[in-house]
Amino acid sequence: MSQPAFNCLRCSQCCHGEGGISFEQGEISAAAALLGLSAREFVDRYCQPRQGLYFIKTNQDGDCALLGPKGCLIHQAKPRICRRWPFFDALLRDAGAFEEAKLYCPGLSPEASYEDFLRQYRAERGGEDQQP
Repeated sequence: MSQPAFNCLRCSQCCHGEGGISFEQGEISAAAALLGLSAREFVDRYCQPRQGLYFIKTNQDGDCALLGPKGCLIHQAKPRICRRWPFFDALLRDAGAFEEAKLYCPGLSPEASYEDFLRQYRAERGGEDQQP
């Protein structure tokens, strides 16, 4: 396959829907700095503390509170979980989940096979996370 299985189009599709998007230790300071806020101001405005973690709030439509009119307000310092998309465990372990994600994410090539997807993951991010 000549084109990658995934090429982010910054369409913000993955920024919709309430879910478990949280910041890891040390990520809040960089995100807050991008917005000119203290870590405390950032947490108060954009996060919901739960179970010892800081989950990103969503608005009434289920959009990420950090999604602005031109995309992610903290793109350069977005949480690791956001940087991982679409290389999530569910998609890496299940070809059916990968095929379903292709219907949702326009950055996933409709022509890409599950094997193409795994090959790209291993080439780009294989050392970052446990491989399937």
